[in-house]
Amino acid sequence: MNNQPVKSENMKRMILLLVLPALFMTKSLASDYEKTMETTLEKMYRSTSPEELTGIANQFSRIAQAEADQWLPSYYAAFSYVRATYFGEMEAGEIHKYLDKAQNELTKVATTHSGESEIHALQAHIYQLRITDMSSGMKFSSLASESLAVAEQLNPDNPRVFYLKGMNIFHTPEAFGGGAEKAKPFLEKAAGIFATLAPENNLMPSWGAEHNAEMLSLCNSNE
Repeated sequence: MNNQPVKSENMKRMILLLVLPALFMTKSLASDYEKTMETTLEKMYRSTSPEELTGIANQFSRIAQAEADQWLPSYYAAFSYVRATYFGEMEAGEIHKYLDKAQNELTKVATTHSGESEIHALQAHIYQLRITDMSSGMKFSSLASESLAVAEQLNPDNPRVFYLKGMNIFHTPEAFGGGAEKAKPFLEKAAGIFATLAPENNLMPSWGAEHNAEMLSLCNSNE
């Protein structure tokens, strides 16, 4: 009697018993990653103190170590340090210390995920925040423009590209081609994209819309 078909069926069952738990574990790990990221993101957006944001940056950095193939944890570690410069009165030296930490985190994924528009946009923002005196304006404004050009090429519908372009122009003296009037078209374009573009998922960057609206209001008030 040929029992080969029976053996074949038994083998299939054994393979399924081995594969299915691994599949469930993979889905569970992915789910844990997403939940951890969402929770940490919520804390980041709620936090308004440099000390809290430093702790959150460390949390993202630990997630990045555990999820080496993901770029968002290091991105948000960098962005947490960037956000730390938004709150409180800081001397230029302290601002640059936070930006140094932001740059260190962003550099970790800037090469391995160079095709991500958001990484280049955040790089541009770091350059912009480096402009803490007139002597650094031309250098970092130029570097920011270069990063934004790459970000736009990678994703022409990235609203942060046009928001940051508008910011750059708004804060450039009119004598050098800046000012509210020339910044307004970029901020308007960003506002239109912010209003209609839905992020791919809850983890993707979504910052900039509120401040873009504030800047656009300033442009309108100057008319």
